[in-house]
Amino acid sequence: MNDIYTWHNDLYPLIKKRFDLRYAKRLDVISEVCDVVNQDDVDFRIEGVGGYGEMPVYDGTTVASADSKRTFITTITPKEHALRVTSSFKKAKLDYSGESKKIGTRLADSAYMTVLNEFYRLFGSAFTNVGADGKPWASTEHPISCEEGCGTFSNLIHDNLSVAAITKAQTQASRFVTPDGLPFACNMDLLLVSPELEAKAKEICGPNSRLIPEKNPDESAAQNAANPVYGMKYLVVGGGNAGFTGKQWAVADSLMLSEVLKLVYITKPTVLVSPQDNPLVTDYIGYVDFAFGFGDARPIIFSNPA
Repeated sequence: MNDIYTWHNDLYPLIKKRFDLRYAKRLDVISEVCDVVNQDDVDFRIEGVGGYGEMPVYDGTTVASADSKRTFITTITPKEHALRVTSSFKKAKLDYSGESKKIGTRLADSAYMTVLNEFYRLFGSAFTNVGADGKPWASTEHPISCEEGCGTFSNLIHDNLSVAAITKAQTQASRFVTPDGLPFACNMDLLLVSPELEAKAKEICGPNSRLIPEKNPDESAAQNAANPVYGMKYLVVGGGNAGFTGKQWAVADSLMLSEVLKLVYITKPTVLVSPQDNPLVTDYIGYVDFAFGFGDARPIIFSNPA
């Protein structure tokens, strides 16, 4: 790399390759529970769960028409994020591979943490930020549908994390109905916890948890019974100052959660090169245009103990 006028373009492919590899390795946590959407529109719309209701009896003559029940619509609007790193001809010439590795890796980490923090904040704000139905994602009074007088359901409890609390939440979810009046068929197979509860989650869901890993309040010994949630997956959704904290946790249907929880990209994380007027310095810009959003509360039950 000896050309003072092209060095920034020579360095760019190495930075971009390092950036893409680094980011791809780190996105696994989010993609476990969140559907990733790539689009070129300004907004993305999510419909809540539901369908056409139960099929009526056919009388041999008239086939009833489907009536799409009125579910709530969530609109997700991605926002741009960008960060500039300035490099010099001298730095690149003295350490060509090292400079590209450093810039690519650090910008990729910055892009990843930007997306991850928003993912965490979505869960941390579940008890306060209002969704399309006019209630927080975690609420005791979600409207079942848009129809007036349709009734409500609760996806919020206040129990400390335990096997009994998990099974209580699973039972509660089994009584949910969809906006078209059908039972909400779910499998609450995923435990979401704060960093403070990770050890407890391992105790409940880990490979050595075939028996209930808790003490019976009326006995000094641990309950000698099969753990009904043995083999359940768990995921920590918090870190730093974002996400679940303290005793907060949730249980979710991992398959259905990905249907209503979206990560929408207009532009996936990338790195751009922007030469300055001075040929001895150039900018490499990390960029991403994205947003998260949720479209229904049924696939997840939150717990926010006092």
